[in-house]
Amino acid sequence: MAILVRVPPELLEDLVGAAVSKQGNLYRSELAKLIGASKESLEGRTSFYLISLMKLCGLAEANIEQVLKRSRIVNQRGALTRDISGGEELKGVIDSALEGFQMLISESFKDAEKEGLFDKPLPRKKPSQSESG
Repeated sequence: MAILVRVPPELLEDLVGAAVSKQGNLYRSELAKLIGASKESLEGRTSFYLISLMKLCGLAEANIEQVLKRSRIVNQRGALTRDISGGEELKGVIDSALEGFQMLISESFKDAEKEGLFDKPLPRKKPSQSESG
């Protein structure tokens, strides 16, 4: 299950500014690619996936717990927001996000296995004329 987090625009602006300056003056679009977000989300127009917000906090050298305490969890349609407190609830939110991420990764490997990548026999080498003559 992917978890979306809506960060207050002023806090987001501080995080983006810190990340851009601490990482050698990246452009916002480069920062967005680096953390797996969109440029629009960096401008505060949409919500972040929790994993992207965690990466942004890492690049900005910010405390994820403090950021999440001031943010809200939203569902995939942008409704039903709720506050996040620290401690065990924060741990639960991060654990469930990581669980969902691991499930997504394992599902992607299952699809690769179905393709039969290693099921195909290796092509046999044809004997050259010098060997048969």
